[in-house]
Amino acid sequence: MTHFSILRSGAALAALTFSLGAFAQAPMPNLVGDYNLASSTTVPASTWGYSKGRIAIKQLDDKHLLIVLSCEWKREPKAVCGDYFYAQWRDDGLYLQDMNTFAMRLYFDAASRKLTIISRGADAKASVRHDVFAATTAPLTDTALVRRMKREVSNAESKENRRVFGPYNKWDYKENRIEFQQQAAVKP
Repeated sequence: MTHFSILRSGAALAALTFSLGAFAQAPMPNLVGDYNLASSTTVPASTWGYSKGRIAIKQLDDKHLLIVLSCEWKREPKAVCGDYFYAQWRDDGLYLQDMNTFAMRLYFDAASRKLTIISRGADAKASVRHDVFAATTAPLTDTALVRRMKREVSNAESKENRRVFGPYNKWDYKENRIEFQQQAAVKP
């Protein structure tokens, strides 16, 4: 009887190991590409939003993505507007870098290819901004957005930032997971 239960336990452990291995190999949803701003709204209503924007997502290696945002503020079109983030694919999902992402959440709907960013403001009204970006294949022609995109890519690839913060593959990616509405797409 003991020999049989050891075999059964071994078989169960092997099945669990196999299923965990299969889970670890789950494909990363395909976020790579360009996205145009479809809408930018705030609650309560304010001018703390974008009048135009573009996101470019680039695959860096089998585990990392670079997300670059160039934008224009509704209330101050000439002001600096842009950012970049790194994301890391782990066994349980895709996580944003832990630096400067505590006040935002990202959602991706693979079926509609829409990326939604929800940002919490630090103002007295506790504003919340919803920015929706839709996938596009059209080239970026807006000169201000092109210039801002180049600046953010340059910042992301900066040797000084790498010296200060270290390479992106050594950063922490634990606190802020990108949520997927549909898991139909696969990694490129």
